[in-house]
Amino acid sequence: MGVDREARAVLGEFTRDGRLSPGSLERAGWGDWGQATPAWVLLLGLKALVALRWEDGRTDPQPLSGAASGLSRDEVAGLLEVLRGNLSAARIARENGTLTFERVLALLACVIAEEALTDEEVAELMELALSMNEETLRTGDWLRPPYRGVDVGPWDVSEEGWQALDLLDLGGLRVPRRAVTRFELNALPSGAVYVEAVLVRDRTASVQLQAFRTSGEPEWEQVRTRLEADIRGRGGEVEQWSGRAGVELRAVVPVVSNAQGRDSMTIRFLGCDGPGWLLRGVVSGEVALPESRDDWAYSCFESVVVVPGFAPPNPAVSVSPTIYAPLAPPDPGRVILLRKPE
Repeated sequence: MGVDREARAVLGEFTRDGRLSPGSLERAGWGDWGQATPAWVLLLGLKALVALRWEDGRTDPQPLSGAASGLSRDEVAGLLEVLRGNLSAARIARENGTLTFERVLALLACVIAEEALTDEEVAELMELALSMNEETLRTGDWLRPPYRGVDVGPWDVSEEGWQALDLLDLGGLRVPRRAVTRFELNALPSGAVYVEAVLVRDRTASVQLQAFRTSGEPEWEQVRTRLEADIRGRGGEVEQWSGRAGVELRAVVPVVSNAQGRDSMTIRFLGCDGPGWLLRGVVSGEVALPESRDDWAYSCFESVVVVPGFAPPNPAVSVSPTIYAPLAPPDPGRVILLRKPE
C-alpha cells in the first residue's frame, strides 16, 4: 500500500472512530520527518487546504471550532497560524504540546467535511501531499523554496529560466518592470554609487532590494537571527514565518515620526541565498500587514536576477542601507553595487 493510501486509511479510521488504534498511530509515523509517512502526508494535505481557504478569504477559525472538530476556537486559530507558516507559533506549540497528530486529524476531517470533498478529491489531495513530502525530502530543507534557479527566482545571471522576463537592468540587479509604477535607487551619502533598489507599485506596496556577495555558504539564517535580535532589542515585535520566499521575518518595528514622535511600521524581511550571493528584500505598505493576501512583493522578489560580477567604476568603500542598518554586511566590499538604467 502506498503512503498516500495509508494516509487515507488512517484518516478514515479517525473519522469513523474518533481515535486511532495504537497500531495505526505507530504506522502513521508522527514525528518521523526523515521519510515519507502517512502523518506527514496528512499534515501537508491539511496545510494545502488551509492555504486555499486563506487565498479564498476564509480566515475565520469559528466555523472549524466547537462540535465540528472538537477543538476550541483558540486551538483552531493556533493550528491555522502554524499551518500558514508561523514558525514562531509552531515552536511555541511544540513546546506546549499543543501541536499533536490527533488535533491535526480532527481539523483535517473537519475541513474536508466543510469543503464537502468527495473520496476522489481526498485521494487527489493525498497524492498532492505525497509529492510535496517527497520533494521536501529531495531538497533536504522544507523551509526553502525547492525550485529556486529552476522554475522561480531569485535568479543568478548565469542560470537559465529568466531570459523571457521583462526586466530593468540596474547593473548588479535586474528587476521586474511588471506592475511597478516607480523605481528608485538609494545611494551612498556621497551620491556616487547606488546600493539599493526600491520597487514601488502604489502607496500600498513597495519592496527594497539589496544584494551581497558571499563565500558560497548560506548566510540568510545568520542575518535573520541577528536582525531578529536587533528588532527585539529596539522594542519591536518579530516572528519567523515559512512563506512563499522561504523563511522570512514579519515585524513591527519602532520608527521616528516627525508628526507624532515615536511610531511603528509593519514590514516583512525576505532573504534568499544564491550561488555566491545573498539577496534581501524589505516589504512595506499594506502588503506587509498580517492579513494581506497580496503576493505582489513576492512576485517581484522571485523575478530578480542577481549579477554578482557587476562593478561600476570607482566603487565606494562604505555602505549604509536606508531602512534597517543591521542588514549591512561587516565587509562593505561585499555589496553588489547598482547603476542607473541606460
